[in-house]
Amino acid sequence: MSTSDHSDIPYGGAKPRVVDERHALVQRVVWSRFFEKSARMRDFLAYVCERALDEPGAEIHEQDIGCAVFGRPPDYDTNADNIVRVNASQLRKKLEAYFACEGASEPLIFEIPKGKYVPVFRTRAGASGDGRPEASVAREAALGPSFSNNRTLRRAVFCLAALSLLLMVVCAWLAVAWRGARSEGKGELDSNPTLNALWSQLLTENKRTDIVVTDSSLGLIQDLLERPIPLSEYLHPDLWARADSLASKPDAQAAARLAAHRRYTSLANVNITRRILAMAGTNQGDVALCFARDFNIRQMKSDNVILLGSRRANPWVELVENKMNFRFGFDGSSRQSYFENKQPKRGEQATYRNDSIVSYCNIAFLPNLGGTGKVLVISGTEMEGTELGGEFLTTERWISGLPRFVPMDRNGRFPYFEMLLKTSKIGGAAPGFEVIASRLPQP
Repeated sequence: MSTSDHSDIPYGGAKPRVVDERHALVQRVVWSRFFEKSARMRDFLAYVCERALDEPGAEIHEQDIGCAVFGRPPDYDTNADNIVRVNASQLRKKLEAYFACEGASEPLIFEIPKGKYVPVFRTRAGASGDGRPEASVAREAALGPSFSNNRTLRRAVFCLAALSLLLMVVCAWLAVAWRGARSEGKGELDSNPTLNALWSQLLTENKRTDIVVTDSSLGLIQDLLERPIPLSEYLHPDLWARADSLASKPDAQAAARLAAHRRYTSLANVNITRRILAMAGTNQGDVALCFARDFNIRQMKSDNVILLGSRRANPWVELVENKMNFRFGFDGSSRQSYFENKQPKRGEQATYRNDSIVSYCNIAFLPNLGGTGKVLVISGTEMEGTELGGEFLTTERWISGLPRFVPMDRNGRFPYFEMLLKTSKIGGAAPGFEVIASRLPQP
């Protein structure tokens, strides 16, 4: 972006209006299609904007971002580890792409200058409409104070506010996708034999299939509490705000109460649900979309169930985890997710951890709790991993390789299985996969 194409932002009496515009602009950029598959890029962008919001005029250093966003230790060597600089370069390109395409009509724009990490906001050339000449150099953003000095809390509230708008869009999109899928007849299964070998067992006539999507606010609450929330506690969200660790933090209690009464999920879940609906058609049974907090154990015993996301965002995975070899874990100190290999075979690792370029997904096809149906778990170390698993299982050319690891039975169907996938992320997207390990658990 050329600095000569932007004018000074008005200050003085107009400052409150500008602050509101910047808040709204950042949320639009964060949840645009340019960042929808890049959770780490969203965290990066949200962090530097929050810092600029809370500490006007302060410098944001590479090491600060490495610790807060990428889980690096406070004393890590930035010369040896260039993760911030690499991601900053990608972030700048995504910002330019947003304002050139989706945000082409935005009157206010911002950039992160090379060599710095503080966002600079400018009005777009010609946006003032008063005929005055545009200035060639804009002043640095002065975003004003926030309601709290707790950075974790600020991130939680920022994300909750952004997700409230996203949820409305998601609901409308799913409604359209649902109607479209129902109008396409039998969907894709009849013409794709490998898809049919799996999904004909989950999308069956005269039996309900529940797609249980993640609770995105749950991860934020666990960050506030600094501990995991088990299923038994998750089912009573009013307990979250009354947790002893929040007794001396009224602002954190307020954020916990807000999250306890909101229902947010991720775009990865939306994409997977859309793909499943496209396969279902009109004659593939009764498919129901369930938010994790509205699900119940009776359905785990009677229905076919598809659980999206890890135990950290979908606690219902706990109920079948004892049948799984690859168990999800989360390291709060490094903010890294991982899968623990309970019984490593020769050549396998005991632990598979995600990082800035690698993501993992565990797929488990199991009986339901009552032995009357099937459960499919698609659980990633992060959003990219979960979405990878969903695309793998709903794409014929990808799933056609599954019989090499999981032989079909004599009826041409897949038996119960578990499989760990690995992907190398490029710009937050997962372009392909590698099968790391597979298991055939006993019913």
